[in-house]
Amino acid sequence: MAPAIGGVRLYELESNARRVIRYLHLLSRTAQVLLRERPLTVIVQNPSMILSLFMVTLGKLVVSHIIVDAHNEGLKPFYTKYNWLMPFYRMVQKRADLTIVTNEALKHEVALNGGKAFVLEDKIPNMQDVRQIPLEGQHNIAVISTFEKDEPYEEVINAARLIDSEIYLYITGKYSRARPMIIEGAPSNVIFTGFLSDYDYLNLLYSCDAIIDLTVMQDCLVCGAYEALAIEKPAVLTDTAALRGYFNRGVVFTKNTPVEISRALQAVIKDKEKLIEGQQMLKRELQAEWKQKLANLLRALDELENT
Repeated sequence: MAPAIGGVRLYELESNARRVIRYLHLLSRTAQVLLRERPLTVIVQNPSMILSLFMVTLGKLVVSHIIVDAHNEGLKPFYTKYNWLMPFYRMVQKRADLTIVTNEALKHEVALNGGKAFVLEDKIPNMQDVRQIPLEGQHNIAVISTFEKDEPYEEVINAARLIDSEIYLYITGKYSRARPMIIEGAPSNVIFTGFLSDYDYLNLLYSCDAIIDLTVMQDCLVCGAYEALAIEKPAVLTDTAALRGYFNRGVVFTKNTPVEISRALQAVIKDKEKLIEGQQMLKRELQAEWKQKLANLLRALDELENT
């Protein structure tokens, strides 16, 4: 988003220290940047919840306006064991001048917490310098995964047993996070790529016939859906109102069960050409819509700075 806005300085602060030390180190460096630059407005990404909380409290002493670009877990914790943190999540949403979210359901949630939200979906990425790489199956599908709890990857692996053995699934991400028996017992048409560099990851997506990215989160617009649009590949997505409402062409929707996923995987191969046409049309439409929404956001930021 920063390059698209123009004139925005992007700071990515990183540290390899252990958790508490890392946060102290990064917050110190953040404070140094604020004191040096003295910006009128700062946009922060949430997560990090720690950064966002810092900015709407101490950061307010230096910065006039705080905009929070919130992912789903920036609005509430995914794991219920962290629900005790909800007062802090609400504080961030209430004290931020504006919270950027990706859909109307999340905007409503921010409003309930006393905040003001603006809907701007992710920008469709610009994927360049990709190349075709050899893959093993007659048909190949990239499975976007980080092996986290919000991803039904076990159901995808079980679905692979129900489809044509010539349809290969390439599952990305650190599979060491999964139960060993799941990995060891996977069928022969499932290939675990492990963690890939950006270059290798994009080449895999480009070389596959389709992309599948599933979630158990109801209001999440998954990154794989945007990536499929960027390279004009058919996608298989979880059938949620949020995903169906935005990615309404070039997609096969499925419930997160092995049987339903297997049907969707076979359908995306069967209807590949028609789905590609849908992705191409949707890509053009969403790119035009995003530019207009960005212009509306810039007007909202101008109004903030002039108050």
